[in-house]
Amino acid sequence: ISNPPDNVFTWKVLRFSTLEDRFYYSDEFLVGTRYWRLGFNPKGDGKGRPHALPIFLFAQGFKPNTVATTTWGAVNMRLKNQRNTNHKQIYSAAWYPIRSGYGVGVDNIILLKDLNDASKGYL
Repeated sequence: ISNPPDNVFTWKVLRFSTLEDRFYYSDEFLVGTRYWRLGFNPKGDGKGRPHALPIFLFAQGFKPNTVATTTWGAVNMRLKNQRNTNHKQIYSAAWYPIRSGYGVGVDNIILLKDLNDASKGYL
């Protein structure tokens, strides 16, 4: 695993409308010396449940032979519209502890009613 090209990681989620009410996680990707992954629950989670889609950045382990330390993670998460440039984007940043699996994100990148409305172009 290496740094994503241009520091952009793309996660294409297939058959979104058939996903169950649980968290789904992307493959891990490496940025700097730390591995990361994205996660979401298609039915909502946290304060936004059941009205909005949450998306989180999870800190994972470190590259071998590197110093494990608290890590600053800053990310622009984008939900791409498949029909036009009306993408949804939100910024999230936090200090991530050394332990794996710690996630920070947003509860409301898009309302579920807008996401599931085929005329809006997200699915």
